Amino acid sequence: MMRRRVKPKFLWFKISIALGWLLGLLLLGQSVTTYWYVTSHLVRQEAVREAERRTQSINRAARLTDTRESATLTPILQELVREAPQQIAWIRILNAQGAVMAETANVAAAPTYTPGMLTTMAASRERRPEERATQTGDVIVVLNPLRIGPPPGRRPNRQPGEFIEIAINLAGVSTHFGVLRLGCSAAIALMASVLFISLRFRNYMRGKHIEEELSLARRVQNDLFPNESSQAQNLAFAAKCVPAYQVGGDLYDVFETDDGEVAMVLGDVSGKGLPAALLMGVVQGAVRASRGTGSAANHEEAAERLNHLLCMKTARERFVSLFWCYFDPVAPALRYINAGHLPPLLVRDTGDNQEVIRLDEGGPVLGLLPGARYRQASVPIQTGDLLIVFSDGILEAANAREEEFGEGGLIAAIRRNRNKLPAEICGAILADVKSFLGNELPQDDQTLLVVRLDVAVREARIAGIAQATAPLLR
Repeated sequence: MMRRRVKPKFLWFKISIALGWLLGLLLLGQSVTTYWYVTSHLVRQEAVREAERRTQSINRAARLTDTRESATLTPILQELVREAPQQIAWIRILNAQGAVMAETANVAAAPTYTPGMLTTMAASRERRPEERATQTGDVIVVLNPLRIGPPPGRRPNRQPGEFIEIAINLAGVSTHFGVLRLGCSAAIALMASVLFISLRFRNYMRGKHIEEELSLARRVQNDLFPNESSQAQNLAFAAKCVPAYQVGGDLYDVFETDDGEVAMVLGDVSGKGLPAALLMGVVQGAVRASRGTGSAANHEEAAERLNHLLCMKTARERFVSLFWCYFDPVAPALRYINAGHLPPLLVRDTGDNQEVIRLDEGGPVLGLLPGARYRQASVPIQTGDLLIVFSDGILEAANAREEEFGEGGLIAAIRRNRNKLPAEICGAILADVKSFLGNELPQDDQTLLVVRLDVAVREARIAGIAQATAPLLR
């Protein structure tokens, strides 16, 4: 069924690619045809019109200055060339025998004429401009009569006695039609884009599939975490995991054991992303599957078995730092093993001040030393004690100045929010970390567990036990 839904999408994509190619080919064909017509016809026609406009300018200047000798027009010719050097190659004034009367520079490629040739060309109604090749490119040479009055005492001659020869650079005129090249470029760009999209489509779909799988993995990972609103016996907790990528390598868990204790775990798998997330699931499952008691012997044996498993099944560069504790509200005590993790903070009110106890005993990280030994430590608990467990993504969060949030920033945030609910404390600490980062993105997973411990029910539990055993004692 999955394939049946995907196939029509692929079909429409292929049709779109084909239509894109067809449109690109049509645009390219039209642009090439138009460009060929322009370069072979319109550019030459524009060059002839430009030469005629320049000829009219020369004739007009001759009339305004009342010029009778063509040689005196040399400054005017030179000024015209200076005004449009990209368009005008040269200008010459020739008499009927082909002799040069006035000229500008760069006339080496100019044609030569025999006596009477110019008169014959002027009389021909099918006179066509000549195209010549020069060192600077092709030019169109246009010949027109020079209209100046005869010297005093002479009657006007119906046949032109002198001619204006103007050479127009085709490259200079073609700049007016440069926009046509954009049409060819746009068509080629469209076809190249369509080709690129078609070649990258499979990779794109594979990436989208991986994206969906990662999103699903993120949901599965969230389902493995305990509900933040849950409350275990004699404690309230809140936790949050902010992965650097879609899935992270940090883990936390809170659950009750068979003997009424509450187990709490927070770990950090080396690396980030999907490989770390997979190993995180293994570690969390192994912790859950261990025997449900917080006794020192069982706790230490479970940690050593988990270390042996990771050493045998994972690469040496994959290891886990883990804080694993059991809270007994009856003792009351918190028994823990810190396997190479950042020391959690146990914050206790002592009247006007607050005592911060660092829980740093246990052993090395898991999965690195096959024969490592672990020792359980214990700390007595008082009502209202606050346990803060965190990953290194919290302390090592660095801002643009490469300053780290650090333990000092964490303790300051805890003290500002000491009397709030665990969820509020957790949110306030993470908000402080985000504010400290500014526009910088987190480089590591950020996981935080806030637990409020309570032993006030101990007396009630003892009273309940005494009430239940009273009939037996009678």
